[in-house]
This record gives sequence, C-alpha cells and structure tokens, in this order.
Amino acid sequence: MTLNPTSTGTTKVSSGTSAEKFKHGEVRDFVIATLTIGLLVGGILITPNFPIIFGTLAQLFQELKKKKIPEAKVKRVLKNLEKKEIIYLERRGSEVYVHLKDWLQPKVIKYSLKSILSEKSSNKKWSGKWFLVFFDVPEKQRNKRDYFRSFLREIGFYQYQQSVYVFPYECEKEISLLKKIVEGGKYISYVIAEKIENEKEAKIYFGLN
Repeated sequence: MTLNPTSTGTTKVSSGTSAEKFKHGEVRDFVIATLTIGLLVGGILITPNFPIIFGTLAQLFQELKKKKIPEAKVKRVLKNLEKKEIIYLERRGSEVYVHLKDWLQPKVIKYSLKSILSEKSSNKKWSGKWFLVFFDVPEKQRNKRDYFRSFLREIGFYQYQQSVYVFPYECEKEISLLKKIVEGGKYISYVIAEKIENEKEAKIYFGLN
C-alpha cells in the first residue's frame, strides 16, 4: 500500500519540527521496537499479535522520545521498511495499520534488541557487574563469526576481545533470543562477571562512572 498525505485520516504533527535532530536509524528502530512490544516476557517468546495505527506512531515517538517528528519522516521510514519486506500496510476504512511481516527476521530482532538494550542503558544504575557474550565459531565458518561481531556491535555491545563482547546490564533473555534466531547460535555463550581486567575503556564506551 502506498502512503500519501491525505490517505491516513489522522492529524498531522504540528509544523516547526525541522529543528529536531534525529540519530541515524532512530525512527526506524523506534517503529520496529513499537511493533515488537512484548517480545520478551518472563523468558517466553511471544509473537506480536497487533498492528499499530499509522497515525499513532508520531504521537508515541513524541511522548516517549520527547521530540516532535513530521509525519512525512515517519512515512519515509515506513516506505523503506516496506521495500525491505519488514512490514506491510493495511487499510481499514480511513486508517492505515502497520504490521510486521515476519517478526523472526534477524533484521527485526536486531532493531528490537538494539532498542531494548538502549533503554536499559538509559534507565538503569550500573551494579558494577559485566555481562559477557563469547562465541567460538570454527574457522571454516568465519562468515558466521564476522556476522556475530557485526550484530553485537550494532545492538550496543563493546568488543572486549576478538570474540568476547560485554554489556553493563543484565541481558540474558535478549541473548537467549539471539541464540534462537541466528544461524550458528549454538556457538554463543553468556557469562556474568563481577569484574573484568582493563575495564576502563569499556566504562568510557558506556559512559559509566
């Protein structure tokens, strides 16, 4: 479905939003995270079973991120996600609903985990513990090893060693999900450490005191 300025039946966000600055991928990650609310509940995976009305996305973004966002920007993001076959749009009367096409796509999980871990980083006080992800991938499957490294960096982990990544907040459920949906997940291990050597750079990376 093609979105156009007159097809949603919703109220536009007020003008004067051009001064707002958005990080690269911020709106995209927010849309995906909104569609996957309830992804992890008590360690049980659940499939998102409800769409989001297009007109509510800008409102939610403003309420949660404290920024105003033009509907035109939301539309551009949705169009891009639709091209990538991550979402699909459905018209119901005067409203346009946004659905996830396949919530188990690695791209969807990546965007969702990135958002979840970012929220943990911004809302929690650090306990002093480190949460480590190890992976020991055979040399003949080096493409998987490179994929894991890229994936973990993109969702917010710090590379502590060649195949060891750290995060300062509990993330066992998130890593359990990662192990289930990525090929080669059996090579991933999760460890909790009271202290790591040479942690200064990691603390700087995460903005920890």
